[in-house]
Amino acid sequence: MIEVKHIAVRKGGKTIISDISFTVKPGKITVVVGKNGAGKSTLLETLSGANPLSEGEIFWEHQPYSTLSPQQLATLRAVLSQQVTLGFPLTVNELVEMGTYVSPHHLSRLSIRKFVRQALKKVELPSFGNRDFTSLSGGEQKRVLLAKCMVQLNCCQQPGINQYLFLDEPTASLDIQQQHKLISWIKEWAKQRNLGIFAILHDLNLVAQFADEILIMNSGRMVARGAPEEVLTPEILLETMDIHALVQPHPVFTCPHITTLPESLELHSQ
Repeated sequence: MIEVKHIAVRKGGKTIISDISFTVKPGKITVVVGKNGAGKSTLLETLSGANPLSEGEIFWEHQPYSTLSPQQLATLRAVLSQQVTLGFPLTVNELVEMGTYVSPHHLSRLSIRKFVRQALKKVELPSFGNRDFTSLSGGEQKRVLLAKCMVQLNCCQQPGINQYLFLDEPTASLDIQQQHKLISWIKEWAKQRNLGIFAILHDLNLVAQFADEILIMNSGRMVARGAPEEVLTPEILLETMDIHALVQPHPVFTCPHITTLPESLELHSQ
């Protein structure tokens, strides 16, 4: 379990996030939402090791985050960034194989090829291995990067050691069908591997279907926290995100369904 206790991050004399506490549990999916500039990406970067803390503490399985080396962190967590830009050509196989570089164990070429092949098959790109990564569509690139994360965590898996996956807007650049596929892959993977998932998402209906716990941020602070049915209410969405919404039970899934409304229709939604 990752325990976040009253953390703050300051950059250039400005407080970006302040007094935030929560946990990321193995096998559970925690999703953070909020308006642009709320501090979501800074929070994810801080959890993944990119930002120093100004206040508070983070513990990974009761071990202070500050005592973990970059090498140790690389075996414990993978990060699917929102955008990756390559300045040189690289095949899909070569990029996904980079996930094995952090392995603390020597891996044979046969093992490496097996990790890569299995991951590309999982994201439904088994024939893309020799393609130039930069020639792919944005959605295809996102799926290749998820395969790289899969390889990284799979090759570093150790009995009794929990691992985590951080996702920064993982459904960006994906069409609706691929959004649902990616969410399903991640949910299945989290359950099978007992992975803790921490994600940033903007689509509130995907969040409702995906998350075990939702954190709502505003102006660098956490202003609501709970299960989808607890925090995705018209009152909380209006108060925390300035969203007028009609919230009803989902017709298929056991979660809320949110219909966002223009402000001019707000009275009709009451």
